[in-house]
Amino acid sequence: MTNENLSREILRNIEYERNTPEMLQFYAETAKFLDRASWNNLEKIRNFPVFAWRQQIRNFVERYEIYKMIKNVPGSILECGIADGFGLMSFAHFCSIFEGYHHTRKVIGFDTFAGFSELLAEDKTSNAMHMKRGGLRHDSYSILQEAIRLYNQNRPLGHIEKIRLVKGDASKTIPVFLKENPYLVIALLYLDMDLYQPTKDALRLLVDRIPKGGMICFDEINHPDYPGETLAVMEEVGLHNLKLRRFDFSTRACYAVVE
Repeated sequence: MTNENLSREILRNIEYERNTPEMLQFYAETAKFLDRASWNNLEKIRNFPVFAWRQQIRNFVERYEIYKMIKNVPGSILECGIADGFGLMSFAHFCSIFEGYHHTRKVIGFDTFAGFSELLAEDKTSNAMHMKRGGLRHDSYSILQEAIRLYNQNRPLGHIEKIRLVKGDASKTIPVFLKENPYLVIALLYLDMDLYQPTKDALRLLVDRIPKGGMICFDEINHPDYPGETLAVMEEVGLHNLKLRRFDFSTRACYAVVE
């Protein structure tokens, strides 16, 4: 496999065209480092900052700062668009560390696990290579099921469900989920679906379930590759109704606290 093909394989679900050749080389060297490091897998996990790169540590810190802001707000954490589960599992670990006996808070992830569903006109001004049906496919469902099983073995009240995966198009699965779970209150709604229609539907169906002090987070607002997210927010909520803020170390994610 050539270096270019190796880089494309490593970056198959990353914005490949936005990375410099130097960054692609860094990713390739990091992958090789992981493969040749003599430590076993448990040692690598225990020492994960040795292998993780700056951006991933930053993303982890970002999720922690978000979690701290809703820690004392009753309700569940919903992430719409979970990809490989980085954010979902980060929030779940924070819950088990800081509120292990708060059993009514659930961490719920919605994803197709098959990539993007149909793109509408609102999405098609994007020039990103992956903006197509099936783009950004993360085949992580079975891996996350096993990760959740192990997570439950190592937390308080592990016999009570904490994490739930909802598979399918969110425009269709969210209404069904709400019908089956009418009690739902949302402390944090994290939107990372990139596309116009599922984002719009999630806002329409879920915002009224967020109490004052709860949060909505947007992963791609004001992003040229994902115009549908901004358009959905403008139409369903109105940017002028949101006091958007960001952490000074964030690259794109922003949030609004419901007031």
